[in-house]
Amino acid sequence: MADWRDGKPYRANVGICLINPEGLIWFGKSSTAGPEIVSPGREWQMPQGGIEETEDIIEAARRELWEETGATSIELIDHTTDWWAYEFPENYRETGHKLDDYRGQKQRWVLFRFTGRDDEFTITAEHTDEPQEFIDWRWLKTREAIDLSVDFKVKQYLRVFSAFSKYLV
Repeated sequence: MADWRDGKPYRANVGICLINPEGLIWFGKSSTAGPEIVSPGREWQMPQGGIEETEDIIEAARRELWEETGATSIELIDHTTDWWAYEFPENYRETGHKLDDYRGQKQRWVLFRFTGRDDEFTITAEHTDEPQEFIDWRWLKTREAIDLSVDFKVKQYLRVFSAFSKYLV
């Protein structure tokens, strides 16, 4: 039986690792369906989103972070230079979601430090025309984040945490 992902490209995507001054990482509880389906208890992930062909990685990260969290009080710390790919779960079946055309996502990662106050976060997406991505959020240590993360993203997150380890708790 053919895998539904066969012959499909990876979607260009930027991932955002947002930390607070203590080195805790911002994680949101996903409200997303489609290929980014989640298992009960493993619904937590970092902000991420598609990159337009002409869009700079850092600007894409700022835009996506604002769309998904409302946060703008940030300072750039670091970013990855290579693309890291992950595949959507094999057991996902196409449902008409915008990501159905892709086998997974290739990502560049950007690390920002949050310099504002927690009440700046607006996960309801009322400030944008984009759909709401998260239904809850919290600051997590790396170990907690891995334990709650969307299971098929764990390998990617371990790589991100390794790349930015000197800034994280």
